[in-house]
Amino acid sequence: MDFIETNLASPLHLADIARAAGLSPMHFAAGFRSATGLSPHAYVRDRRIERAKTKLMSDEMRIDEIAIDVGFRSQTHFITVFRRQTGQPPARWRRCSA
Repeated sequence: MDFIETNLASPLHLADIARAAGLSPMHFAAGFRSATGLSPHAYVRDRRIERAKTKLMSDEMRIDEIAIDVGFRSQTHFITVFRRQTGQPPARWRRCSA
């Protein structure tokens, strides 16, 4: 969990996370899902969205800056994932949460 939080803005691959935990990717993924109820990918995605929500509420950063800052490859990908998770695009979520 600490490795993921520390490296959330960077590309996080299963092999890298598993290596940090000292496990094979298969063992890590199985153990992680068992412990959290989520796959490592879903957990990383959820943490990125939660961090983005915090930034949307407290920062004056542009949405494209937030997207990159929390680890998404592009603003378009961020908006798609954010909308899927929250039911709203980030700009509308920001206005409603202000």
